[in-house]
Amino acid sequence: MSLILTERRAATVVLTINRPESLNAISEAMANELERTLDALAADASARCVVIRGAGERAFSAGSDLKERRGLDAEAKWKQARSLWRVNRKLYDFPKPTIAAIRGWCLGGGLELALYCDLRIAAGDSTFGWPEMTLGAYPGSGGPIILPRIIGVAAAKQFLLFDHRIAAARALQIGLVQEVVAAGSELERALALAERVTNVSPGGAAAVKRLLNESAALTMDDADALNVALRRPLEATADYAEGIEAHYEKRKPRFTGR
Repeated sequence: MSLILTERRAATVVLTINRPESLNAISEAMANELERTLDALAADASARCVVIRGAGERAFSAGSDLKERRGLDAEAKWKQARSLWRVNRKLYDFPKPTIAAIRGWCLGGGLELALYCDLRIAAGDSTFGWPEMTLGAYPGSGGPIILPRIIGVAAAKQFLLFDHRIAAARALQIGLVQEVVAAGSELERALALAERVTNVSPGGAAAVKRLLNESAALTMDDADALNVALRRPLEATADYAEGIEAHYEKRKPRFTGR
């Protein structure tokens, strides 16, 4: 049985974390399979957006596989954590938009995975939390790195150190998720948003995502230099010419990534 299911929906690829019997807990093997899948999709010009979801109705993912972790020594535990970090870093640098469609439990390593997506759509029955904080450690696959970049340092401290677990409504209030929808409609909403990606050129989407990810940590001059390096090459692309022509011809542009 594949640990990651892949389904094509036009130009969108839906990846399903497929261990519903374990609340989609992320084993090292699953993380490695997800990493390989993302590598393939990054090079696939026909894939314009990626949506990640969990199998079943109970969980997006309850986190790293603690049953697997229980039998590991310290070095092997760290190796398991780093396997998910590699996936998360790939999502952060992924050249195409990514959306997490969340329902049910979204905990620990599963929450880290969702945080490294560009957008998070949550069902109203979703619950978010950090079980690692009560297990003697803290989230080890990049959660405390990305969380304050999304919701701010003070809110990240409250969530990690004091709250530990929050409902969907609170997640929306602090900016952890962008939308809360009726349970069962989160994938439909994510796919509707993904369809909008086809209105944006692949090169433009990849460039602006990188600029947004990196520019906040730079000085204004360095951010402008990055902006020039990313934006100026787009002037000469066929997609930019197509976008302008489509505007004046009042039609949807046909972007090819060139």
